[in-house]
Order: sequence, then structure tokens, then C-alpha cells
Amino acid sequence: MLEKHIHGIRQREIFQNSEIIIMVERNLGFEAEHHQRALNGIPLTRHRIDHQAKRYGILTTEEIKMGMMTLLNNMLREQRVNVLDSIISQDPNGCLRRLREQLGIYSFQYKAASDTFGKQRVALSGKVGGMKDDVCIALQLAVYFSAKEELYC
Repeated sequence: MLEKHIHGIRQREIFQNSEIIIMVERNLGFEAEHHQRALNGIPLTRHRIDHQAKRYGILTTEEIKMGMMTLLNNMLREQRVNVLDSIISQDPNGCLRRLREQLGIYSFQYKAASDTFGKQRVALSGKVGGMKDDVCIALQLAVYFSAKEELYC
């Protein structure tokens, strides 16, 4: 499906010769490695790599999520984020709706301490009431990591 999406991007004249950086959120699984193996060899594509961990993908720690959220929030307030009039998707209207919903729900989530001596936990997430935050995370990854050339192979 991602290969088909990349092909769709290449159909636009403006993006025919643009480099595409594949950035996959990496938590516990090997999703990023799977993407790298499956998509390796597509012309003008590179994959985000974590040189310290020697793994593909981006480990989204709370510190990284805070940085991504802060930067995207500032860019949105300064009107520096734009979406193409006709986005490239199998379901353009649904994708825009999901993005709008996920950006609206993505926030600090508080979890009470399990006992009197425990600490209250706080996390950035859009996974509330069965919702997902994958489109929101993808946008934040693109904004936060796009200018760091040394992170791609």
C-alpha cells in the first residue's frame, strides 16, 4: 500500500523527482525494518535511521513527543502548515477528517497514581476512547525530523 502511495506521489509533476524520506514510528516491534526491507530500492527514497540504536525508524519517547508537539503547535499557530488542495490518498476526504479529528484530540493524558505514594503520570497521546493518533504522529514526525539530513540512509 505504501509503494502504491509513493507511486501516486510520483504522478504529480511537481513531485516526480523529489526525494521521499520514509519515517516510521518505532516502539517495540520491527515495523520500520519491515518497511525498509519491503521498500528498499524504490528510486529517490531513503529511510530514517537511528544511528545510536542502529535501527530504522523513530523511537517516540515522551521527550520526542513533547518536542514534536511543541514544534507542530507553533507552526500551526504561525500558519506554516499547509495541506494540498487535492491530497494523495485512497480516501482524501476521510484522510482530512481523520487528521482534523486526531489533531483535535491529541493532548496530555493524565493517569492517577495507583496509591498514595505513587506519582501521577502524564503522557502525550491521541488514543482516547478507542481513537487513534497515527495520522497526527506522522505529521509531527515529518515536521520535526525533516531538516535533519544526517538521520537518513
